[in-house]
Amino acid sequence: MSEKLEKLRAMLEKEKERRIKINNRIESLERRIQEAEAAEVNEMVRSAKVSPEQLAALLRQSANATPNPAALAVVGAVFAKEEDTNDED
Repeated sequence: MSEKLEKLRAMLEKEKERRIKINNRIESLERRIQEAEAAEVNEMVRSAKVSPEQLAALLRQSANATPNPAALAVVGAVFAKEEDTNDED
């Protein structure tokens, strides 16, 4: 084989390895984002006083977008005051 062809094949293999590493990093970041979103939702739900019906409405909303305090307010959630959460300790 020609030297040029060997160099091209070597470059191709190197780029394939880079692609695998990048895909692994992408998957890791996507997983971390999902975990962070789940943790935020969990914290919002814990800090809000919601009924099972309100929680169900919130879960329906979360299918389309990450819930936020405004979304919790829409379903009628009432957040515990900062003093209330500290008094439980």
